Amino acid sequence: MKKTVLIAALALVLGASSVSAQGGKSSGAAYQHKAGAAATQKANQASLKKGEPSLNASTTTTNVYKVSETNKRGTSDYGVMEQTVTNSKGSTTTNAVLYDEYTPSKAARVNERKMEVSVAGGVAYTFNKDDRKDRYAKNGFGADVSMLWNMTPNFAMGLDYMMLHPGTKSHNKDGVARNYKDFYLHSIALGGRYTLNAWDNWRVYVPMGWGMMQARMKTTTDTASDRSSKDKWGTGFYAGLGLQYDISSDLFAGLEYRYTYAFISDKHLSDFGRDKDLQFHSLFLRLGMRF
Repeated sequence: MKKTVLIAALALVLGASSVSAQGGKSSGAAYQHKAGAAATQKANQASLKKGEPSLNASTTTTNVYKVSETNKRGTSDYGVMEQTVTNSKGSTTTNAVLYDEYTPSKAARVNERKMEVSVAGGVAYTFNKDDRKDRYAKNGFGADVSMLWNMTPNFAMGLDYMMLHPGTKSHNKDGVARNYKDFYLHSIALGGRYTLNAWDNWRVYVPMGWGMMQARMKTTTDTASDRSSKDKWGTGFYAGLGLQYDISSDLFAGLEYRYTYAFISDKHLSDFGRDKDLQFHSLFLRLGMRF
């Protein structure tokens, strides 16, 4: 019995030693495989550091040669884009593309708009005098509506309506009272505008127009029966000078002076007339929109 137990124990010891030896051989093989992979990776990195190309690698180089020019009309960019491709065998291919880009200025965008509508309001005055050399009116107000078509960047043409209403004025000289009231001038004209510097944001321009005009005035005296209200149609023109600022490509604002001449004699409006044609001065603040 003792022999049998001793033989069994010996067999267990020998089996354990065999398994331990096989495990050692397996661990050694895994270590050798890992070391080989690390060596291969290290060699590849060294090859890349030396600049040795891999079999399928290619190199692309892009060069851009650019010239830029800026003026009042905008910015123009001209250039050549050159691309060079070198493959793994050292063969080189070069392609070039010409290009140009234009960015319009604010003034250029303004000049692209073809139509504009504006309204204006301000003061109006006349220097006309009666037969006793007293003025018919004092400072009053005026208004204007204009619709123009921009035919070129410098010149526009369209319709213009203007209303001038100088203030009421009274005189009492030599015992004779004269009261001039409701002095109006209405004008419907073919209007135009010439811009001196069409490529600037601050623009100086000359307004002008010719059309039909109607003048009207009431005259009263101390005598109740001596009252008159007369009106007269005639032709006339206006011209002036304006300064305009482009707030954006769509909106603008400015100041405008106008001199207006109506071929209408004051004798058709008042019994105290001197037979002089009517003349007016006005100053407007103008606001407008382009389309």
